[in-house]
Amino acid sequence: MKRLKYFFKKAKKEGWAIGQFNFSTLEQFKAIVSAAEKLKSPVILGTSQGEVNFFGIEEAILLRDLYRKKFPYVYLNLDHGKDVNLIKKAINLGYDCVHFDGSGLNFQENLKITKKIVKYANKKGCLVEGEIKSIQGSSEVHKELPKEVLLEDIEKAKEFVKKTEIDSLAINIGNLHGVYTKSIRLKIDHLQKIKKAIPVFLVLHGGSGTSKKDIKEAIKNGVVKINVNTELRIAWKKSLAESLQKKAIKPYKILPPVIETISDLVQEKIEVFGSINKS
Repeated sequence: MKRLKYFFKKAKKEGWAIGQFNFSTLEQFKAIVSAAEKLKSPVILGTSQGEVNFFGIEEAILLRDLYRKKFPYVYLNLDHGKDVNLIKKAINLGYDCVHFDGSGLNFQENLKITKKIVKYANKKGCLVEGEIKSIQGSSEVHKELPKEVLLEDIEKAKEFVKKTEIDSLAINIGNLHGVYTKSIRLKIDHLQKIKKAIPVFLVLHGGSGTSKKDIKEAIKNGVVKINVNTELRIAWKKSLAESLQKKAIKPYKILPPVIETISDLVQEKIEVFGSINKS
């Protein structure tokens, strides 16, 4: 079976990106995998600490392994992990990638812990994503964009990447977590500078609220992984509410439209990311 790193290299070389779609319910999981299978696209299933604490880390692993029997290019990432013990547990159980979010720590402490996680993960063949400066926003619907646009400190990023030996870096180029009334605009010129200076795989968080045009420009300029969460949650809640308005009380009558709605959204994202028929 091809490892996740194979697809990161392939995406970087060919100019497309892998989507990471977060889930915390079985409907979301099934929708994401069915979309990937239909379009023959590799896909990353993301679980934040809150999501995995709700869904279950062992359950996530077992489901991934089960669905791989039908479609093998399904990968798991621990998203925004801050608990080192949970990160180690994910690595030990067989997650394909872990994201250590040390952005709340001072630079040197973040560097120190990230380096230890990389060393631990390498023994298990698990990729590590690092984060230096906290990405603004949250996976909710917001009325106003932040007044300040955060951009990655390239010199710090160069030092961080060199000393930690991470596989990928979550970057700040004006991207935000969540959905906003106005479309988020990315600073592509800053991304171009990052691409030239930093030799690791580049990850864009905040794929929900960003325009298709900017997403495509980001991919052209080196981003190989794009995270989507808020839009899936919105689609899940809206479609579930609509389905519950019907007379049916059987879950297997109520939930299929929810799965279909989320799957359609994931397929739209996969098309924008350019990963169709890349598995």
